[in-house]
Amino acid sequence: MTELHSHVLDPGRNRNGEDPLVPFLLGARHMPVSISVRDVLRLDAHRLQILLVAQKQWQAEALPFTLTEITETFRAGLERLGLPATQFDPAGTGSGAERPDVSADGKESLK
Repeated sequence: MTELHSHVLDPGRNRNGEDPLVPFLLGARHMPVSISVRDVLRLDAHRLQILLVAQKQWQAEALPFTLTEITETFRAGLERLGLPATQFDPAGTGSGAERPDVSADGKESLK
């Protein structure tokens, strides 16, 4: 079985040089990938483009490409940039992050 390669995305993109995400993805080509987005403070269009291209490449190879610890801030960034909040989490499970669950009476609780 192929080893899972993991990476934690920095809070913000380094504007003075290459984002560490790029060399990580290049080094993890043809292998399963897991990227934690727990520390992302603001999702920018450049990083989103990198993630979308990588997602398509991994899907084309039928390899796991997973974003974990998806926060509400990250989801809001996806929506702000014109994508559904579930772009990287189609099941809407939060991939390990706690999300509010709204009950029938309209009250929120954590799952």
